[in-house]
Amino acid sequence: MRHVGEVEGALEGLLSDTAGIGHAHPSDCVSGEFGLERDELKRCCITGIGPERSEVGMELALRCSEAGEKLLMIDMTGDYIGLVSYIPPLRVYRAGRNFQTNPFGASRRGFPELIAAAVQSVLEITRIERVYLERALLLSLSQGKDNPTPSDVLERLLQIEAEAHPRQGQNIDSLRNSLWELQAFDNLIPQEVHTPALIDLSKLSSVRVSRLAAIDLFLNLGDFDVTGVVIDPADRIFAQDAPDELSEALESSADELASRGAFLIIATSTMSSMPRWITDTLTSEIKCRTVFHDRSQTSKRKWETPDSCRSCSNVALEQLLLISRYSDAAQPLRIRRTGFKPVGDEEIEMHMRSLGESFEMHRMNVKSVTLLEKIFVDKTMRQTAKELMVMIRGGRVPVDAVSKQRSGTLKRIVKMLSKHFLIIEFADGNGTNWYRLTKAGERALDEEEGENEGEVRI
Repeated sequence: MRHVGEVEGALEGLLSDTAGIGHAHPSDCVSGEFGLERDELKRCCITGIGPERSEVGMELALRCSEAGEKLLMIDMTGDYIGLVSYIPPLRVYRAGRNFQTNPFGASRRGFPELIAAAVQSVLEITRIERVYLERALLLSLSQGKDNPTPSDVLERLLQIEAEAHPRQGQNIDSLRNSLWELQAFDNLIPQEVHTPALIDLSKLSSVRVSRLAAIDLFLNLGDFDVTGVVIDPADRIFAQDAPDELSEALESSADELASRGAFLIIATSTMSSMPRWITDTLTSEIKCRTVFHDRSQTSKRKWETPDSCRSCSNVALEQLLLISRYSDAAQPLRIRRTGFKPVGDEEIEMHMRSLGESFEMHRMNVKSVTLLEKIFVDKTMRQTAKELMVMIRGGRVPVDAVSKQRSGTLKRIVKMLSKHFLIIEFADGNGTNWYRLTKAGERALDEEEGENEGEVRI
């Protein structure tokens, strides 16, 4: 990494009266005014907070496309869709609408061990639960389902539970309640991906579903004819706490991409969220920075970052980029900004049809169903269950306080929550039994609280 003094010197030069935009000649660079040669994009990282990071990523992708690169963009923000107005041959695949990947298929890389490791990373299941997931995938394959859906996997788990020791039933129940969220992959939409392509994962049902789809896509990049890959945000794929097998497979996939001569551009809020195998092999870094400088000083303009700026009176904002080229010093740049505009489904459909794609927008005009809605058909019971779970999460609810209640409804609710492994009993140091939420229970309650009544997901 570059020294702070070097960056300060670069900024002072940029903000001086004689400063110009420093970069190599566009004909020498695949990225135009960014000043980065193609080798410096081999593993490039864009860091920053807020929409500016996505804007810079889109600008860089646009420059690369203009230079003839064949890109695959994995977008989990929904921002990159505006590129269709500027890249005529760009194909758009919106997960859940006109495209759907199935990460559980036997054709996926590392079936079933690597698939189970990806699920472990995303859903934070235990090692034992991961083993049962592998067994369920193998059982599906032996029964003739080489492309099982999550619902198929849940059925296989029921078969395994029927033959398992009663003590293992708790682990299998916990796994089944963790996997219910992944039923978003049940609706398979066959679609062959042609590059250059933008795969928009922002419309999936949750961040966890989006993460699993993105990990699956990156692990299977060998299926795509690309010369460059863009990922935003990258920390949803390259998590520092991922299982070793998954981290090694992701690194291997990135190395295979580089061996094919393709570059990798990743965007994230901060480099600290990236694993070491990425940070140690970067060829360039683009830092999106906002700089304040005092225009009242004519002899020497004083510049400050937002963190160090204590008074914003008499100062002006300068949005710029710091290009940290690992073959050269840090270099500040101002780039032209493209006015990217929002693009709707109808425009995407017209764009895809103009490219000769057989395009049919699949719409699921059905209100999303939460786990508590599946368990409790009666609205009153579901509301009581939600209130009880809130009490359990907010404090300690003793088992005796529930068992001594005259209400049979409350006892049935507790029995159902325990059966679906959303709550468990535990004893404190005094031998008193209490209820607490499991990880599956936390997710079910978060989903229930975050669900907007009457919302229709498409």
